[in-house]
Amino acid sequence: MKRLWVKYLSLILIVVHTSILFAQFERNVLILKRELVVNSSKEQQDVLKLKSGGNYKGEYIKIESAYALFKPEGGNGMQRIKVNEIQMLKLAGGTEVIFGGRVKRKANETITIEPGDKIMVTYDKVSKSVTGLFHDFDNGQISIQRFDENQKVFYTNISANLVENIIILPNRSTNSIPLVATSCSIIMFALSSLDGFDSEVGYVMAGLAAIAGGLGGIVFHKIENDRASKVSRYTLVGKDAWYIYNQDIK
Repeated sequence: MKRLWVKYLSLILIVVHTSILFAQFERNVLILKRELVVNSSKEQQDVLKLKSGGNYKGEYIKIESAYALFKPEGGNGMQRIKVNEIQMLKLAGGTEVIFGGRVKRKANETITIEPGDKIMVTYDKVSKSVTGLFHDFDNGQISIQRFDENQKVFYTNISANLVENIIILPNRSTNSIPLVATSCSIIMFALSSLDGFDSEVGYVMAGLAAIAGGLGGIVFHKIENDRASKVSRYTLVGKDAWYIYNQDIK
């Protein structure tokens, strides 16, 4: 009877542990997109500067593989120019597509903000701002998880229509590391009991599992921080702006 009770307890702990680890994936991500608006005005022209010194005005067409397609003013049709030979390619609206032989601005760009990412959102005409962990995007509302002075969780919801900038900040929370270590320890102790080991062996195995779980959490935390090592700002107003691509709002 005792063995059966321990078995069911361990199964419950495994289910709870799995639910905690994967709960964040059940929430909606926030998808930002922007598309390059190519010059359609005949009065203004795009500018191309080569590393060799040549300067040209004309019409930028697109980037195809390692080449930029450009139609120079007064030229005979479209020219294919290697990207690494271009010092600067700037559109009439001021957007730099290529600089120093590298593509700065792709035709279409997509950014995905996941639950747990640290962000700052500036919004409204008076430039209010909220910093916290992105929690969810639903019904046109960006939900941000924050903590009060007593470390109690609360949420701030901001209408997407009011947002001016979304800034992705480095640093993911390490609060989950002790939780992962503790959960691994409990599960290993329960499983060792199922296999008939005495309590002393169970404690040793639980301790080893806690260490392994904690180290694993630290490693994954470092990987996530390295991915978000740079502050990234995405502007949702003005020319060449990003927009929210989630299905219920654009």
